[in-house]
Amino acid sequence: MKSRPSWFGKHKILTGALILAIIVIASAYAGRNSSKTNSATTANAGKPKTSTTSGQSTHTSTVRKVTGTTTANAGKPKTSTTSGQSTHTSTVRKVTGTTVTLGAGTFTGGTDVAPGLYNVTPGPGQSGNFIVSGTDTYNEILGVNSGIGVPSVRAQISKGDQIQISGLSNVTFTPVTSPYITTHSAVTLGAGTWIVGQDIGAGRYIARPASGQSGNFMVSGADYYNEILGTNSTYGEVPNLTVNLSDGDTILISGMYGVTMTPIS
Repeated sequence: MKSRPSWFGKHKILTGALILAIIVIASAYAGRNSSKTNSATTANAGKPKTSTTSGQSTHTSTVRKVTGTTTANAGKPKTSTTSGQSTHTSTVRKVTGTTVTLGAGTFTGGTDVAPGLYNVTPGPGQSGNFIVSGTDTYNEILGVNSGIGVPSVRAQISKGDQIQISGLSNVTFTPVTSPYITTHSAVTLGAGTWIVGQDIGAGRYIARPASGQSGNFMVSGADYYNEILGTNSTYGEVPNLTVNLSDGDTILISGMYGVTMTPIS
């Protein structure tokens, strides 16, 4: 007995048409998906890339990282920060020491006089000896009497210095509070210690004593000078001295209360 042919076998033409239709539909569907993918790619072109982690979107920034100093800050003083606080390098003098008045006798720096920089002056009408030895050294007649002596001494007092006062019942130590002088300009200095960059600007000067005065003028540090300023050549005095001064140099003046420093180029 012959087997009965299937429906597909009886209708070969219809079967072929059906297969062709399926192929066309499948091709059209694949082309549609491809078009969607290309459109999405084109729409996202130029946008920052994103990635997802645990369902959250992570955005990669395309902003340029700025380096260097901005124009708004150009020319401003430099600052540094420590523990979130800004610090600025200042040229204001730091006042050291404590005002005290002493009489005749022997005293010790750090015990009777706090370490610091002082203007030392005698009581009204008084004149006597003011001597310091130790880290710092001074030997002056404090107080003017018959044209001899100086009205004040700029003195640095350090711990352990020995201070000797005689012939004076009232000597006052006043901390120096004057602002720094850092410009190359004319100044007048008296007896005592002066620092270049604090009391006088660095540069080239002519040092001249006031009329009728004579005494020692010394510079130590990057530059060195040791002269007796005055008008009596018999004692080796010179009427003026041309000096080069550098920041940090120490100037020591003794026996004079008025030395004019005139700047020259």
